[in-house]
Amino acid sequence: MKQTLQQANETISRLVRITACAYLAMAAAQAIAGAQGMTVTGTVWLPDGSPAERARVRITGSTGVSIDVLTDASGKYSQQLPLGRYRLTATNPQDPQQFTDPAEAEGTRFNPHVIAELFLRLPTTVDKTRSSGSVIFVAEASQTVPKDARRAFEEGVKQRKKKQHDKALASLTRAIELFPAYFQALVERGELQVNMERIAEAIQDFDGAIALNRGYERALRGAGFCRLRLQKYIEAIEFFERAILIDPNVAQSHLFLGLARVVAGRNEQARSALTEALRLDRDGAVTAHIYLANLDSSEKRYKDAADHLKVYLAARPNAPDAPRLKQREAELRTLAKNQ
Repeated sequence: MKQTLQQANETISRLVRITACAYLAMAAAQAIAGAQGMTVTGTVWLPDGSPAERARVRITGSTGVSIDVLTDASGKYSQQLPLGRYRLTATNPQDPQQFTDPAEAEGTRFNPHVIAELFLRLPTTVDKTRSSGSVIFVAEASQTVPKDARRAFEEGVKQRKKKQHDKALASLTRAIELFPAYFQALVERGELQVNMERIAEAIQDFDGAIALNRGYERALRGAGFCRLRLQKYIEAIEFFERAILIDPNVAQSHLFLGLARVVAGRNEQARSALTEALRLDRDGAVTAHIYLANLDSSEKRYKDAADHLKVYLAARPNAPDAPRLKQREAELRTLAKNQ
């Protein structure tokens, strides 16, 4: 009996030592994980939906740390950091007027890998559906706009083209005050707000224009783009789809719809939108070939993926990412032969 108790005590002692060692090992592993910190990765996207090569991502921590990192040829970036909460923004050195809204990234011991997608704003452009002699769409000519409101609107459009954003904002706001139902002015101001990195205000303008005219394609497209910027992909998809129902001939809507669907994991629907963007504007939407190549590659359709890259490279032979894409095309063709 005495021997049995002694054996039991020895067994208990061994279990205690094993448990203590396991606990210490776990604590050491956790300490190592904490020391290793977190990794934040993502992609910076240009306004046309293509990856932003050599965009500058600034990562700022709550402790004052500030780190700049450049994206690669695919627009991707990755940075190891101590665990914590960080604010990320991106700029495009090739177009200093392009900025992103800040994104938040927080890493913990249980979630040390964080993804943060960053979207550069659209540059100021003149809508192709406008006539050369007027700032009002032909389809909206029947709307009666007071002369003072129209003058303020036209002045705001001119100032925006000259990049006099503050003056343009004041003129467009004046036009809206004079004629609150002026949905064209709301959309013009919404696009200006996007230029000024005021996405929340832009959403209010686009949504206000939609409330006045549910069939205004520019307002629906702008509302979708703002949701895309805020990473509200499902909402963005809905707005782009509504815009396309109104005017199915705007390649940009299809391109951004395709991008939103890719991020949302709707691959087949993304393929349809990207293909349509290319049909409408083969050169302007040529970056759709890169997204289509990625989709085909993920489905082991290597020859189709290589063909998409070949078309892109033929259209953009001097693109900064051309050497890498040529190498990728060769790899895909090798994979296709070995299938």
